[in-house]
Amino acid sequence: MNFKQNQLENTLRNLGTNIKCIVLFGTNEGAIIDLQKKCTEAVCGSTQDAFNYVQLDMDNISKDGGEVYAEFHAQSLMGGRRAIVVKNADNNMTALLKSMLPETKSENVLILSSLSLNTRSPLITWSKDREDVIICGCYDDREEDLGMVAQSMLREKGLNIDVPTLQLLCSRLSPDRKLSQSEIDKLAVYMGNRQDITAQDVQAAVSDVAGANIEDLCYFVADGATRKACDMFARLLKEGQEPATLIRQIAYHYGKLLDCVAQTENGRTIDEAISSLRPPLMFYRKASFKRQLQIWNKERLLRIMKALYDAEKDCKSTGLPAEQCAAYFVLRLSDAANRLRQKN
Repeated sequence: MNFKQNQLENTLRNLGTNIKCIVLFGTNEGAIIDLQKKCTEAVCGSTQDAFNYVQLDMDNISKDGGEVYAEFHAQSLMGGRRAIVVKNADNNMTALLKSMLPETKSENVLILSSLSLNTRSPLITWSKDREDVIICGCYDDREEDLGMVAQSMLREKGLNIDVPTLQLLCSRLSPDRKLSQSEIDKLAVYMGNRQDITAQDVQAAVSDVAGANIEDLCYFVADGATRKACDMFARLLKEGQEPATLIRQIAYHYGKLLDCVAQTENGRTIDEAISSLRPPLMFYRKASFKRQLQIWNKERLLRIMKALYDAEKDCKSTGLPAEQCAAYFVLRLSDAANRLRQKN
């Protein structure tokens, strides 16, 4: 069964004995660690229970998986279900699961976590249609998820936050939940005995762990902040982003501008057009987005969209270095925006 993260968390409140295995995979290490802990607690109560909890690492498991088989079928000396966690699981677990799960009468639960598996991995494709296995992909928290995740973390620490301050906090958090948890832990220490978080608290205690933000790049380019756009582009390249991906994200941003312009031509106000965007804009982005709508009209946006398509194609197909092709285009586009803004 293929579950989303929130579906899995709801299921864990009453995990049936028909569930024999849970597979957590994806790129969001923090989310995987968080869910692994919640799965363990749902099965056996605590990771501190030596009788009912055991953790194995894939690197230390033999080819036939005998260690996993033995732990999965072992009974707790104190009674109850056991949780057997296998970290860094890979496709070598597939054969063992195929032979073990269909025949087992054990009520224990095998919890596999992996940053290397994906939706096309044999282990995942075999598991997704089984009623006794739950698979859950854990990827970077999207903007609409990040707020819920942050609120949940703050609630656990007894902290309160209003919506504008939460949006400010989310703008500084990372899509990787592990990094976000670290920043919220730091904020909790900074708060001391106070419970109501202010914007000043966030600015003082929370680092901008989002680091080089692709959204920032898009806004710098469309706003005409040439130096900031070029610096951000260089930082993103150092962090491993592909030039073609960055150009595609800029095109996505200009596509949102074009959508809003089209809506205003059909009689909607700028505010109504912006409110219709999904995911919605963060409050601190609205002023900049409105300013961009004033300098980028429909004809300009259509030309830019074609140029962005050509730039992405050049990054992928020409013999020129992709980094230089994309960097030159970022420079030209942000400089054009700067000149247009000065005219208005």
